[in-house]
Amino acid sequence: MRLSIVSDEISHDFSEAVDIGVEWGITDYELRFLNSGRVPFVSKKEMDMLENIKDEKNVNISAISPGLFQISLRDEVQLKLQIEEQIYESFRFAEKLDTRNVIIFGFKRYAREPQTNYIQIVHILGRMASLAEKYGFTLLLENIAGSWANTGSNTAMILDDVNSKHLKANWDLANALIAGEIPYPYGYLAIRKHIHTIHVKDIREHKTSDPEIVLLGDGSIDWEGQFRAIMNGLDINYLTVETQCKPLIENSRRNVLRIKDMLKNFELDENFIVK
Repeated sequence: MRLSIVSDEISHDFSEAVDIGVEWGITDYELRFLNSGRVPFVSKKEMDMLENIKDEKNVNISAISPGLFQISLRDEVQLKLQIEEQIYESFRFAEKLDTRNVIIFGFKRYAREPQTNYIQIVHILGRMASLAEKYGFTLLLENIAGSWANTGSNTAMILDDVNSKHLKANWDLANALIAGEIPYPYGYLAIRKHIHTIHVKDIREHKTSDPEIVLLGDGSIDWEGQFRAIMNGLDINYLTVETQCKPLIENSRRNVLRIKDMLKNFELDENFIVK
């Protein structure tokens, strides 16, 4: 397992993000937003720059997050565009950067949406998983509040029903908490066999206001319990820092240090190496 970070949690300028991240010992980066837009819809100049920096600075791309399927089934125009064009553009972008991992989402639920639409969700994601298998990629379904894949248990149900080695989970404990689930241990126990990567951020709940993204360890998530669990033989590819609280650079640095400090509390086996 490797430690990664979403590059725009440092800077939208990938060169700057890498310069800073390498100083923290990070050589793996998830791509989401860059100066010219969200991947893969960036300028040719920035695409060329990405390839050059990746090679010159000897860093890896852990995954790309193009934001696919953050729509509802009612968004028919966008749905057609995403399944007929944008999924392929995402694969081509990932291929150029030597990553096989593409993060997707599980469709927004609209008000009073019938439960029978679940069958369509599974069908579409199954088609996308078949495409991923055909072209040699792995789709990572990220749970997020307001979607069909909102919690660990609901995401696991979708993944069980699709039943493809090319559709795995990008497990986000903070997003599960926002959706009303206790992410560890309950969400984790439901989704653990599907986890490929984990997004690491923390969240503090408030009785009278919205939840607040905070530094790792300052929130409501049992991160020590989660880290202890994944170190008992679970095959996780990446822990990916997703800070989401300002100031980004300083708080991202502190999150990286806190992850490393937490992991030092546990005995590492030969299959668990954080680099």
